[in-house]
Amino acid sequence: MNMSLSNYKLILALFCIALFWGTTFLAIRIGVETIPPLLVTGFRNMLAGSVLLCYLALNKKLEKMDWPRIKRNMIIASMMIVLANGLTTFSEKYISSGLAALISTLSPLSVLSLNLVLKNEKPSLRIGTGFLLAMIGMYLIYQNNLTDLFNPEYRLGITAILFAVSMWATGTIYSKRSSVHPGNIFINLCFQMLFAGFVLLITQLIIQPNLHFSAWSTRSMSAVVYLALFGSVAGYVSYMYALSKLPSTKVSIVTYINVVVALTLGWLILDEKITIKIILAATLIITGVIIASYRQTSAASIQKNPVPDV
Repeated sequence: MNMSLSNYKLILALFCIALFWGTTFLAIRIGVETIPPLLVTGFRNMLAGSVLLCYLALNKKLEKMDWPRIKRNMIIASMMIVLANGLTTFSEKYISSGLAALISTLSPLSVLSLNLVLKNEKPSLRIGTGFLLAMIGMYLIYQNNLTDLFNPEYRLGITAILFAVSMWATGTIYSKRSSVHPGNIFINLCFQMLFAGFVLLITQLIIQPNLHFSAWSTRSMSAVVYLALFGSVAGYVSYMYALSKLPSTKVSIVTYINVVVALTLGWLILDEKITIKIILAATLIITGVIIASYRQTSAASIQKNPVPDV
């Protein structure tokens, strides 16, 4: 059976999410080596938003936005970019890119937990088994880094990434529930990125008005450009497209591939350690996420999630 163009688009979108978001953990770690985390995220989104704005202008796809649509995009940007993306970037100032990716893999379980609370999902043995395996994996992570918990900076990084995961899950479900008539997805993303970038840059200037540009390395600045083009434009656009096509739980599950990419790159490029416990923990978490999140989706349910005009 021949696949339609929309199916090819969906497969490409899921591939971009899995690959590019795995590499972004490495790029973030390199970016925050010499650039403040808020500026890494702020410049990343301002650049990405500007790229989308140019695309929309050149293709004459700009359109007016009413207040409900503006408010919806401001809320999504605040949760998924300012808080989730911003705190993930902040956390990598204190923890390794591989560990940040590993903890971020809990995003699907966070989405599932919120869906259970909202009664979009029903408790089951499958879900319970998945959660148990993931929690054992998390225990192995903290057992392996038990002495690091006495380091205030390490605890700060762990707290930031855990809060980032919860905000990403909240933003994912809010985006799904409020996407009745979202309009052109590129316009929504462009607004979200520019809004979030502006908020992050202003916040950094309030916290630290004096920016020491001379201390920024070419390596870190190149990482920010990569994050903008691949992490934000290619990755985030792909995520929102897939989210408009599939249930939020199924879209979130592709993030389990990110940890494999991130751990491998962190080991190859940044000499981050990969121990047997980390591999076992990653296996348990990924297995738990797959078991808990997987469910059969009927053709009828997919039709309830139409793709917006892009």
